[in-house]
Amino acid sequence: MKTIAVALSLALSVPALAHDHDPKSHRNAGEHAKKGEHEDAPLSFAKKPEPGTWAKCPVSKEVFKVAKDTLMAEHGGRWYALCCADCQPDFEKDPAKYAEKK
Repeated sequence: MKTIAVALSLALSVPALAHDHDPKSHRNAGEHAKKGEHEDAPLSFAKKPEPGTWAKCPVSKEVFKVAKDTLMAEHGGRWYALCCADCQPDFEKDPAKYAEKK
């Protein structure tokens, strides 16, 4: 019983992840790739990617197809497509953490 109480206490004290992977939260992104598909999708682009381009979100690492309303962020001369609005504040807070390493 003590083990359950400790586990529950720990679970409640850990903050929830900002990215819940709920498909409804991905309104700004196009379709998501099935597991194992498009794994070579780029994390960043020299210019804003066109709709229909496969991209990897720098925050969640989810692979998705860019849509016309996909959120974009620029850092270090590179463009990053973000899979959802939940990822945008994390990227903007510390873009170097999520940016492609040179």
